[in-house]
Amino acid sequence: MGTGLGESMRAVGRPLRAVFVLLPLLAACAPSPDNAVPDGALPQAMQGNSSSAERRLAITHRYTLRVPSAETEAIQQKHMAECAKLGCSILSTSIDRSNEGRINARASVRIKPESFDAFAAVLTAPPAQVTMHAQSVEDIAVPILDAERRLDAKIVLRDRLSGMLRDQTVKTAADLITIEKELAQAQSDIEAITAQRDALRTRTDTIRVEISYVGAASLVGGADFTPIYQAIRTINQTAVNSVSWLISLVAAIVPWLPVIALVWWAVRLGMRRWKSRRLSG
Repeated sequence: MGTGLGESMRAVGRPLRAVFVLLPLLAACAPSPDNAVPDGALPQAMQGNSSSAERRLAITHRYTLRVPSAETEAIQQKHMAECAKLGCSILSTSIDRSNEGRINARASVRIKPESFDAFAAVLTAPPAQVTMHAQSVEDIAVPILDAERRLDAKIVLRDRLSGMLRDQTVKTAADLITIEKELAQAQSDIEAITAQRDALRTRTDTIRVEISYVGAASLVGGADFTPIYQAIRTINQTAVNSVSWLISLVAAIVPWLPVIALVWWAVRLGMRRWKSRRLSG
């Protein structure tokens, strides 16, 4: 009787022990109330991550200025001098005098954002008149991030190759040559990617300003006499071109004058003999 009761107690105790063993595991798998994510919190967290992404904006301003044609070059030089005082970088300048009576010019600069307003005030000051102002923005955060990731990977590769080269383990000459070649290539890639990243950062750290100067013709009594002036210039140029063509023709004929004279003399001599024979016959 006692034996049967003991076996019954042991049979009941086995499932209880199994439950006690599984309880800690179930408790560990169950979500903690403190760490539970409330309804609607996950979308907010995702929005927070997307909004915290850094934006790198490349800003470009384009100005078209109407200026007195005779003062175009002087105004451009003044603007570039003020730009240099504000610490900007002058990328390019040009002067176009091909259109008679109207001188046009162009300039391209990069300037720090904190100095842009002062430079814009200089550009729009009289006698310049702003006929067009446009602004464009480009987000280049992705190319910068890509360049930084590639740079980090190349730096890790370079460090590993340098460690392999410093390793005292016996290597063959072919292994050393291969490691040194890969190390040189990695260093070259690092320099190229660094230059690319710095160029991209320059686009975001400064503002590019493109300036077009359109020279306005001087008016006499409210009328623009530039077309008449251009027509007169065209007549004069045509006369000059005609004289030049005549001089070239004479220069080309002069060396042949002795030959032409000899041929003419021979023809006349032949004609005289032919006439004398005809008369005598």
